[in-house]
Amino acid sequence: MVDKPSYEELIHRIRDFETENSKIRQDLEQVKRSEYKFRMMIENIPDIIWTLSSKNFRIEYLSPSVETMLGYSVEEAQQKSIKEMLTPASFGFAARYFTDVIEKLKTDSFNPHQTHSIEIEYLCKDGATLWVELTAKPIFDKKGNLIDIIGVSRDVSQRIIAEKALKKSEERYRSLFENSRDTIYITTIAGKIIEFNPAGVELFGYSRDEMVGSDIIKIYNTPDDREKFQETIREKGYVRDYEIRFKKKDGTRIDCLLTSTLWYSENSEILGYQGIIRDITDQKRMIQQLQQMQKMEAIGTLAGGIAHNFNNLLMTIQGNTSLMLMKTDPTHPHYKKLRIIEQHIQHGSDLSRQLLGFARGGRHESKTIDLNVIARMSSKIFATTKKELTIHTNLDDSLLPINADPGQIEQTLLNLLVNASQAMPDGGDIFIQTQNVFLDQYQLAPYQDEGGQYVMISVTDTGIGMDKSTQEKIFEPFFTTKEHGQGTGLGLSSVYGIVKNHRGYITVYSEPGKGSTFKIYLPASDKLPEKEKRSTTPLLRGTETILIVDDEPMLTETGETMLKELGYHVLTANSGQAAIATYTQSHRKIDLVILDMIMPKMSGSTTFNQLKILDPNVKVLISSGYSINGQASELIKRGSRGFIQKPFNMLDLSKKLREVLG
Repeated sequence: MVDKPSYEELIHRIRDFETENSKIRQDLEQVKRSEYKFRMMIENIPDIIWTLSSKNFRIEYLSPSVETMLGYSVEEAQQKSIKEMLTPASFGFAARYFTDVIEKLKTDSFNPHQTHSIEIEYLCKDGATLWVELTAKPIFDKKGNLIDIIGVSRDVSQRIIAEKALKKSEERYRSLFENSRDTIYITTIAGKIIEFNPAGVELFGYSRDEMVGSDIIKIYNTPDDREKFQETIREKGYVRDYEIRFKKKDGTRIDCLLTSTLWYSENSEILGYQGIIRDITDQKRMIQQLQQMQKMEAIGTLAGGIAHNFNNLLMTIQGNTSLMLMKTDPTHPHYKKLRIIEQHIQHGSDLSRQLLGFARGGRHESKTIDLNVIARMSSKIFATTKKELTIHTNLDDSLLPINADPGQIEQTLLNLLVNASQAMPDGGDIFIQTQNVFLDQYQLAPYQDEGGQYVMISVTDTGIGMDKSTQEKIFEPFFTTKEHGQGTGLGLSSVYGIVKNHRGYITVYSEPGKGSTFKIYLPASDKLPEKEKRSTTPLLRGTETILIVDDEPMLTETGETMLKELGYHVLTANSGQAAIATYTQSHRKIDLVILDMIMPKMSGSTTFNQLKILDPNVKVLISSGYSINGQASELIKRGSRGFIQKPFNMLDLSKKLREVLG
């Protein structure tokens, strides 16, 4: 039996309880104040503070800042799974990361109290995304069991955006640097190369390792060029399109445009130079070639004018020769001489035709021809211009014909002869050979040709020859081994183009000091070569009235005499104005107008237009020292009845007149 406490003991115990209760209340109040303080801190921090259950990975706590950051209320966010809160990519990454962490927690070597930090992308309530830096730490009980994960999610979107923008900008400029077709470089003030892009590596022939860290002086043609560049950039702070010559690793000189600025530090200290080098070697060569083409065009115009005037002179000679032949008995001693004169007039006409062919710039027509004829003619013409050379020919008498443009084949052969002569500046021998050859399919395998019968023509010289590297480039446009300004590099490239357009092939064999041999193979033709037929047709006469118009009195006089000999009535005019006046007065009895194309003041074309106005049915025969190309062909389209090229003989004239007059 327990004794009951006395009254004094009870009073004492009550007082102890009250003291203890007061202390507990004070402790509770202190805890409440601390809890309030920490809650206020958590609820007012802009970052999201959260706890996650280690058992089911459900959210146990979220700070109110989730609404500010993601747009969800705390209650809405707690109802969502982690998978719903993250983008698919971030969820996959976070799941793999924390699964790996949990697995590593099972090992003794892993620090269980380690804080983990990753960057993931949240899904906001409005569908937007938000990059955050997630910092998490595992929480263990006293027995070491994982019970929770506590973490903080901090908005780093602006930083991520800035970093991405910076990275994108760097990638953009790096791409420009790497893919620029111009050389881009950065050097120190002393000239040590810090950066050199791939275009520069390709242009100068050095590897990047050979360039970076080396002195840029090695690509300058002379040290003086760099000194001039530095002086200019010191004065202006930059250079723009500064024309300068650099050199490649192999010693090749190249013309370039240099644009450069000074390179500064953040403290405005000059650190070096940065710039762009553009290779303009080909561009300058193209400009020179354009100038050459313009010069050739001018020469072509001059050649056409010379040929026209030459044909006018030949016309007078031809006309009078034809008249004398008509009055001369074939047994007369002068008859043979007159025929010789007529033959040489024809040679002169052929020469002027070549000039006109050059002037008209590329008109061509294919026909069946004998290559031996062109070889003989070209070698004969070329030999007269190069007395220091000896040309030997070995032409196959049974050579098959080919289908080709005679002018282009002649040009090709002359280009090869010129090339051979340039390889022998002190004279030498040139050998021209023709031969029938059969090329098997395996011989033409690189060209994917089935092979067949070909005609070969070769040109061999005893000149300086070429090495293999030169042989690989000789057919490239603009490539030349001559000094600057002494060659365009188009001769052999045009040869290659002509041969290729004729479905042929060209080969070259050469050794330094042992000369060169070019062989051209052209497909053989099964047709006979076209020959100029000599007509035995007698002169065709007429009685109509013809108006002959030419600004050269000598030509109208000769033409008048020729026409009268053929039985025609003739009127003459030495200008377009005179022709219009004569036709106005006598158009009823004029049956045909022979009209010169090139006349001063009023041209043949203008005269033709005026005649058509006076009489839409007027018959006009165009006559010119120029070829049918150009204005003459235009007038034929507009109603002219035909064209006859000077010089013409009596037979040609008589046939053309009856062809037009019917």
